Amino acid sequence: MLLQKLNQALDVLTALRNDGRIGGFALVGGLAVSAWSPPRATMYVDLLVRVEADNLQHLVQALCAAGMNAVLRRGGFDGPVPCLIRADALDIIVATKQYEAEAIEQSIAVNIAGRAIPVASPEYLIILKLKAGGPRDLLDVQELLAANLVDRVLLAGLATRYRVELPREGVE
Repeated sequence: MLLQKLNQALDVLTALRNDGRIGGFALVGGLAVSAWSPPRATMYVDLLVRVEADNLQHLVQALCAAGMNAVLRRGGFDGPVPCLIRADALDIIVATKQYEAEAIEQSIAVNIAGRAIPVASPEYLIILKLKAGGPRDLLDVQELLAANLVDRVLLAGLATRYRVELPREGVE
């Protein structure tokens, strides 16, 4: 069921990207962590999307037309997620920060269940997780670092640029 919903959303996002309605998207969250480290259970799929404000409703309508129950939600001014679309078991987070846009631009196509999906690179995924700062996010950072796929020089530069503190074992 989750894979079916992911495929539905990917079809919609791909079509909207090809039509120029969105600037791109990338898988983030637990499923993205599992693309780079040992798999972990997750009940949700998190996608990050670049979309202009005037195309938000079009995105929601396209998801609904594809058979998903999509609802636009706006967080508070200082909330961790200012704008997201909840579509069944998917959270489609609207990129509002430069590091989020870069995570999409620098995403890497990874084969997941037979489909090439843009996934945030391990370095950008770590930055996203550290910015989120929840307990599960910090465990995910440890998993990503332990997988030894991280470009530590790139990560250190991103951490400095985006003002996040890496775990002591994060960069040598």
